Order: sequence, then C-alpha cells, then structure tokens
Amino acid sequence: MPLLAYIHEPDESEPERRGWEPDWHVWGPAIGALVLLVAAGMVHGVAGLVLVLLASALGYRAIDTALPYRAGLRDHKQ
Repeated sequence: MPLLAYIHEPDESEPERRGWEPDWHVWGPAIGALVLLVAAGMVHGVAGLVLVLLASALGYRAIDTALPYRAGLRDHKQ
C-alpha cells in the first residue's frame, strides 16, 4: 500500500504582531470608579457618600466583567 505524505514547512518570515489594545469593557468602569473616588475625597457629607457608593458599583462592575463566569452548578441541567 503506497503512502502519500504532505510535509508543510512554514515560512521563515516573522508573523505580524498586533499591538496591545485595552479591554474598555473592563477599564471604562475601573477608571470611572477611580475618578469618582477622587471626587468623593474632595466633597463632604451626603454627596461624598453617594460618590463612594457609585464608585463601588462601578468597581464591582469592572470586577464582574474581568473575572470569568462563576455560576457553578446553577446552570447544570440533568
């Protein structure tokens, strides 16, 4: 039985590398949270509390976007 084989030798040229691009779905809320925390440091009273709460919400959104899905067995169907 004859054997037919194909040997592929890749080109010696360097592959084109893409530049690094940030994931704005993560960095947008993270930067927004930092800006709100800085603003909360300059404001006193209820307005500062509201800014801290908004910064916390944006920070948690950034963390939720950055980390993988964690639902565990809730999606398990038998």
